[in-house]
Amino acid sequence: MLGVGAIGAGVSALGSYESGQATAAAAAYQAQVAANNAKVAQQNASFESAAGETASVNKGLQTRATVGKEKAYGGASGIDVNTGSAPAVRAGTEEMGLLDQLTIRSNAAKSAWAQEVKATSDTAQSQLYRFEGEQAKTAGDIGAAGSLLSGASTVGGNYLKWSNQFGASGS
Repeated sequence: MLGVGAIGAGVSALGSYESGQATAAAAAYQAQVAANNAKVAQQNASFESAAGETASVNKGLQTRATVGKEKAYGGASGIDVNTGSAPAVRAGTEEMGLLDQLTIRSNAAKSAWAQEVKATSDTAQSQLYRFEGEQAKTAGDIGAAGSLLSGASTVGGNYLKWSNQFGASGS
């Protein structure tokens, strides 16, 4: 009976240890996934910024082309393109194009910011998982030690009872 108690304590200790190791491994995996997600989000932030700048430059080129067409159409129609409402129309087109460019840049900056926030969140989550893994290992070690000590105490107590009962009467 004493041997069964000792084996039970050993199995319980091993179970606690292995549970801590498994939890730590799962947390390490989750930490790596979160770290990878953070890297992807940082890359996406860079891509958003670059795409926004490219779209803004393209919009500026489109606006200049539109202003040029307006001037060419006006000249082809026999209008003096440098007086009257013609320069005002082109100025309005340029201003609307500039507003569109600023809107594109602003939207890209907002998207990039959202990706940066996600990257920061994923990095924090990764660190939390790493800490969880460290704590799980420690908890597994402490649980294993506790199981061994508890088992040793139980076995020792049972041995003492057995010794008092059979040791004294067996003499």
